[in-house]
Amino acid sequence: MFDGTADEISKLIEPGRVHRRVYTDSDIFELEMDRIFGCAWIFAGHTSQIPNIGDYVTSDIGRQPIIFIRHKDGTPQVLLNRCAHRGPKVCNEPCGNLKSLTCLYHGWSYDTDGTLLDVSMPEGAAQHFKKSEFGLAKAPRMGEYRGFVFVSMARKGISFDEFLGPMKANIDDLVDRAPDGEISLDAGMHRYFFRGNWKLQVENVLDSYHVPYSHASTVNKKGEQFSRREGDKEGAQVVEEKTTKTADAWKGRRSFVVDFGHGWTSNTELNEKARSSPAYDAYKVALADKVGKSRMEEILTPEFHNSLLYPNCSIMGLNIHIRLIRPIAPDLTEVTVYPVKLNGAPDEMNSANIRLLNVTHSATSFVQTDDLESFRRTQAGLRSNQSDWIDFSRGMGEEEADPYYNATRESAMHEMAIRAQYQAWLHYMCEAA
Repeated sequence: MFDGTADEISKLIEPGRVHRRVYTDSDIFELEMDRIFGCAWIFAGHTSQIPNIGDYVTSDIGRQPIIFIRHKDGTPQVLLNRCAHRGPKVCNEPCGNLKSLTCLYHGWSYDTDGTLLDVSMPEGAAQHFKKSEFGLAKAPRMGEYRGFVFVSMARKGISFDEFLGPMKANIDDLVDRAPDGEISLDAGMHRYFFRGNWKLQVENVLDSYHVPYSHASTVNKKGEQFSRREGDKEGAQVVEEKTTKTADAWKGRRSFVVDFGHGWTSNTELNEKARSSPAYDAYKVALADKVGKSRMEEILTPEFHNSLLYPNCSIMGLNIHIRLIRPIAPDLTEVTVYPVKLNGAPDEMNSANIRLLNVTHSATSFVQTDDLESFRRTQAGLRSNQSDWIDFSRGMGEEEADPYYNATRESAMHEMAIRAQYQAWLHYMCEAA
């Protein structure tokens, strides 16, 4: 029986490797739900999903169901989706608009900030019953940055500003691309499940090493991946032409890590000067009209490819989207992919971005299907008990300080970012032990 002490947990993580139990053990998974998803700052939603008073979206923080809703005073609220009377979920639909929230079981109704409004047949309530004590519970802590709303289910811990830290720049890199300075996540979503541990997808977000191999089918005879941005005639050079060797341009990419398991990979090298299409050219004009030509050129030379806000939120800067990774069981994970609309951009530009996301990151896309198959095979392989350790030692000892970003950097072909994730995992898991 795994007792969950800091000493026992620490034995699972060694320099450059982790024990396979972190992917397969149900006791460890339960501790993750409590100590990581019950304590860390987790993405709850984006304000664009609830533009009007009464708009709501339901989701889960770990296993805890939540309601992300716009209150009557215009503020976003994150409520626990559990009736204060007998416990049913109050909102069962994925989204909608309500003036008040009513439980189907006994008809108790709540305001959009969780305040209990009405109790059916109040004459039967106990003498000591006080309505003020029976509102919907709220997430203990909530923080917002440029529309991104995060919550922590722990009453104490690092502040939201500490958590986000330098990763604000990664959000800025995305949001600044919108001529109106705001993005929207109101264009639907892709949602699918895979038979594997949640950390397999998290590790993959900042793993550039796998691309020439896992995604070989997406590379043409010249060694270029297909175009993944509106206006590009060709994609990134992944392998050398007429060989299977990784291209120098791809090997030149860098990974960066900061505190709390966060990190990113440098922008993909593409032919920025040749990028052109009617939709993209119209978008450039709209952006320049709002911010000026010089600032437009800065914005359209993005710095970040993939960014990870540990433990489970990623921002893709190439074919732009937000990805949320939710653990269901030790060997089952839900992935939600939100297309990003750039407010103020021509409709044709936003439509093109969404269409390309269907090609790359839907459940039947060219890219994501390769990764899901890797995760499935990994989870199956980890059932073997003849070898207990998973190796992440590539590039150990080659890390170096990056003064520009105040981060640590290394080749993106190495595994520094994954090692940093497991240091954060160890911190969360041991701190609450």
